[in-house]
This record gives sequence, structure tokens and C-alpha cells, in this order.
Amino acid sequence: MRFHPVSLNAMLLFGLTAPLVAFGQFPTPSQDELKMTSDPKAPGAAAVVLYREETEDDPHHFLTVYARIKVLTDQGKDAATVLVRYPRALAYAAKGDNSSQSSSGMEGHFDLPNLAQTGEDQPYDTDSFAGHPAVAAIEGRTIHPDGTVVPLSGSPASLLKKVPGQPNNVTFTLPGVEAGSIIEYRYQVRYDLFQTAPEWQIQQPYFVHKAHYMYTPSEEFLPNEVSNPGVSNRLLKGPHDQILTDIRSTNILPPGKAVTPDATGRYILDLTDIPAIPQEAFAPPVEERIYQMNFYYTYTVEQKEFWQKEMQYWTKDVNRYVAPTAAIKNAAAELTAASDSPLDKAKKLYASVQKLTNTDVADGLSPIVNAWIPQGSVESVLQHKSGNSKEIALLYLALARAAGLIARPERIASRDRHIFSPQFLQTSQLDALVIGVTIDGKEIVVDPGEKMAPFQTLYWAHAGAGGVAMGSNGKVETVITPMQLNTENTTVRVGTLNVTSVGTVFGTLKVGFIGQQALEWRQMALRTDANTVRDRLQKTIAAEVPDGVQIHIDHISSLEDPTHQLVAVIQVSGSIADRAGKHLALPRLFFESKETSPFPSEDARTLPVDMHYPAQEQEQITYALPNGYAVEPTPQDATLKWEDNAAYQLRSKVDPGSITNARLLARGFTLLDPSEYGKLRDFYLKVVTSDKQQIALTASQASGP
Repeated sequence: MRFHPVSLNAMLLFGLTAPLVAFGQFPTPSQDELKMTSDPKAPGAAAVVLYREETEDDPHHFLTVYARIKVLTDQGKDAATVLVRYPRALAYAAKGDNSSQSSSGMEGHFDLPNLAQTGEDQPYDTDSFAGHPAVAAIEGRTIHPDGTVVPLSGSPASLLKKVPGQPNNVTFTLPGVEAGSIIEYRYQVRYDLFQTAPEWQIQQPYFVHKAHYMYTPSEEFLPNEVSNPGVSNRLLKGPHDQILTDIRSTNILPPGKAVTPDATGRYILDLTDIPAIPQEAFAPPVEERIYQMNFYYTYTVEQKEFWQKEMQYWTKDVNRYVAPTAAIKNAAAELTAASDSPLDKAKKLYASVQKLTNTDVADGLSPIVNAWIPQGSVESVLQHKSGNSKEIALLYLALARAAGLIARPERIASRDRHIFSPQFLQTSQLDALVIGVTIDGKEIVVDPGEKMAPFQTLYWAHAGAGGVAMGSNGKVETVITPMQLNTENTTVRVGTLNVTSVGTVFGTLKVGFIGQQALEWRQMALRTDANTVRDRLQKTIAAEVPDGVQIHIDHISSLEDPTHQLVAVIQVSGSIADRAGKHLALPRLFFESKETSPFPSEDARTLPVDMHYPAQEQEQITYALPNGYAVEPTPQDATLKWEDNAAYQLRSKVDPGSITNARLLARGFTLLDPSEYGKLRDFYLKVVTSDKQQIALTASQASGP
């Protein structure tokens, strides 16, 4: 849901007359539904939705959701836990409520009360949600195949639980659910001080037999209000006091389906046989691709006008916040030298802000950058030596400008959450902030708000991401941040292992990380500690080595220094080779002996393949052979190439007493069309076949037992 301001008096009036859920009005299930054990329309499904209904009533400020679900297998019992989605950011306060909106009209933000402080299994005090969206009522029941009914009992405060890592979402769970049960629930969300525009997620985790959606917009958009535009005291207004004059929607609907208002001004959508959300490996955020309708109110339907005005408002606030105070100018002068090149200045300032405490790191999620700009000055971030991701990024912007660099903020949509659409006239999709710096006439993009990201290394979801920025001419521009190269995200494995005549192995190897994996391990260290990182990395590496072999991380270097390669030094011991008389058989590649293709067989891929970032693996491991043993026969080299998407090389060099195996696997793409999935899978199956070769060692007569 998206929220908009409206006259407070009108809100209170309608809030007092708003209906609540009527309990005890569930329909009686049919015998066919009770006896159902499978569904021919959804073969193999763990559960199916028999009926779903969403009704949103803006004049009365209520959203009602009803669902009836048949659980077919034990796996389908997961449907008993119902997710109630609150808005991640509540866009604007009601007119007259300045708790999140300054006198300058900045975009506002709320977090739901108590969510961050409540334990995972703790209930909510819903009375504390006054003025915020809250579950006003919940009812539900579980019906077993024999007709036995287990009712859901308790108040919303006792039933709702927080969702770890999702501070604005809550759940409740239906009781006594088992395979064969029908679960049925209805809940209602009130939003007394807000107007909303619904977001209908039409596809669900399970196949939906029938669905009904209805939306009654704010009263000034209903036919009886159209004759007197501008008269109603319930006019919706944007954050800068613009009158919201239109309802628009972005939608992905089944072929032949469309929604237009009926004679009463309501939007109604009825659908049948809706396929489940695709469950495919390496898929991009499905929320952007499944059947859906997202409504929103707007003050203009012109795309260029909307983004130009919104960025002008936002840029004005940014410039106020990053204004070059004396402290900012002094800091920039102290951190750089007059003789420094522009690139050196940019690097020094970047290293400086990266040292600050980033308060977003602890939550373990890539931060959501809210649109609003804080009051005061970014100078406070400098003074306190800490800030959230947005504040640190804007401090870098202020320092760069104070040092004489040409720099601008770029608002982008993180690829792990959104795909930016300029046709969707909502700034809420822009949830990340990077900084563009012009060096010698060419713009480079840096990510100072991403803790532990090296200079010019963007967090993967910020690379190749779309968004908007203001050009030097004051006109808004659509931007796409630079994509990454496979060489920028590299895993390296090197070292020597000693093989004995009885098939055991010992030695020291180094595993190094450059780019996104290094960033991930370093941020984990900030959220936990170095010992936790060592333990988890050790488990990760141990899962890759041959059965019978043990590894122990001796130490990790450069865990706190993103300017260098992160390296784990590991000690290896155990049994590696199968012995048969005078012959030993050992894996040609040490780290790939248990490898399987990461891409499962799929009959018909529907979603693009999202690998997050291009990457490559380099490996060079030497086996020191036992005395008297030789490699017979010499392994064949292999080369594979899949157009411009991926390449593979395997080489072996045999010397007296040793064999060195070198492997390179480079993947140059980030996103791949679903039609290419078969070729992708075929390529990796060939890689796995090559990787799993063995080396034959034969002892001379003199060395026999």
C-alpha cells in the first residue's frame, strides 16, 4: 500500500464510522473441498488457494483480506503462517501532523512503533499503533477433512509476531493445521490517518482457483465528487502541498485482463486459475515480474514533469544538507593536498568516510535509503564520526564538493528489490544512493554508504541499477550505474599439497577473495566477529573439498582492510586417493571433486537468470607426488566457450615428482534471458564433467610395497 495525506478532520469522521470485520461469517466448505487430496490444475502442489479476496475502502480507511486455502501435503502446512504486509515506508503524514514532515515539505517516513524492539516471538501491543496502519481484527479457523473445526482465538495483539529482518511485516498462524486441512482467515487493516492506494499481488505462492479484488478510491475520485473539483475538504495532497488529481496504476495482468472504474468509481478485478509464483533458481526479485496491480495517486500524469519536479524538491533539500560549512571545508582541506589529482582527492575522501561507523551494517540487510533528507547539516555526521548509509554518502558528496570536485547524488533502485521504471511515477522505488564524481571529464560512480566497499566497487545490487539524477543543466536524467566485470569479483585458490604412497594428503593452501564475496565476509565480521567469519568460512570451504579430507583455517588476512585481497590460509590433511595395488587415483581438481551443476533441470524457464554479478574462479594447485610414482597417462587439457557469456580452461603441467592443475572459469553475464537457460545448463554440465576427472598415479617396480 502507498499512503498519502488528506484533511485530518475528514479522516477522523470516516474513522469513526468505519466498519470492522464481522466474525463468524465464513462459508461452509463443500464435501469436495474437504475430501480433496490433490489438484489436477496444480499437479504436485503442496497447497492451493480456493478463494482469495482483497477489498480496500479508502473513504473508510480499511483493507480487508480473506483467503480459503486447501493444504494438500505436509509441506503445505507452511500456508498456516499468514504474512501481513505493512508498507515499508509510509510516505506522508496526514495534513497537520508534522511528526515526519518539515515545514519545508520534505518527504516523510514512519517506522511502525515497537517493531524494532520486539523479540521475534513476542506479540505486539497494537494499541501503540494509533494513527499508523494496524491490524484491527483477525479471525480464522482450521477445518480438518472430517469437518472438525479448530478456531483461531486471541486478539490481534496476542496473535501478531514480528518477521525477523522485516521490521514492517508481521505474521499470525492458524492452529492445528495438517495435510488435508482447509485453513480460512480474514483480517482487516485500519489506516485512520492515511489514504492508500492498493498494491495487489495477484500471484501467490500457491495456485489460486478464484480471486476477487475491489478498490474504492478516495471520495473526491468518485462520481458524486467529480462535479465539484477542488471544493472537497478531503483533497489529497502530496508532500509539497500538490493536489493529487489522478489515479494511475502499473500492472502486469493475465492476457486479456484490464481494470477500469465502474459506474460507482470502484475498480474491480475477478480472476480464475492463477498460476503460483514461479520457484526458479537464480531468479531476480519476482515481485517485479508476477501478476500484480499497483495503484497510486499523482499530481501529474506527465513522466518528465513528475521526475523533474520530484528531483528539484529533493535536490534542494540535499543541497541544504550538504552545504559547505567551515567544518566541512576544513575537513576536506586536511584530508587532501592542493597538489593531489582529482582522482587522488576522490580516493582520499572516500577512504576517510569509509572509516566512519555505519549504523546500517548491524541489521544484516542492504539498507533502504528513505527519500527524506535530515534536518540540520551533514556536519553532524562528521562530528559524531557515524551515520547511516545515506548520511555517509551525503557526507562524501559534501567533502568532494568542498575539495573542488564535480559530484552529484544519484538515486537508484537496488536490483535486489526493484527494477526501476520511469513510467511508474513513484519515488519509493528509489531506495539507494550512490555518488557520481566527474574525473577528467568522465563520471565514475562510488558507493561510500556501503561499508567495506573499495573505491569504485559498487555493492552488487547497486551495479547496473537504474535511477535518476540531476544533470549539470538542471534537467533530470535517467541513469544506469556501471556494470561490473568478471575480473572484479574473483576467487583464487593456490598452493601445494603433498600426496603420500598410502593416499593421504597434507599441505597449505590459500583461498583469496576479491570483490563481492570479500565485501560479504567483511560485512559479516562487522555484524558478528572475526571468529564467526572464520567458522563460517571454514564450513564453506570444507564442503568443497574431497570426502576424507579435513581443512582448518590457520588465519584470515585483510579482513578489516578492503583495499587488499581477503585471504584465508588453510591447513589440509586427510585421505584423498583410492589405492589399488600400485595405482593411486586422486581428483584432478581439489576443490571440485564433489561439484554438481548449480542449475537444475527445468522444463520451461519463465524468469530471467540473475547471477547478481559477473565473476570468475582461478585455481592452481600442485600435487607433490610420492616417491616412485608418476602420472599415467597425462591428463588432457580442456577448453570450453559459450559465446561471450562464459569460458572455461583446464590445464595440467606434469613435472618429475609433481603435477600442477590450473583451472579458470569466467562468467561474464549478470542477467540472462530465460530462453538461454538450456544453453547455460549445458555449459555447466560440461564444466562439471571436466572438473570431476581423476588423475592416475602408478608406482614403479622399485617403489612397490
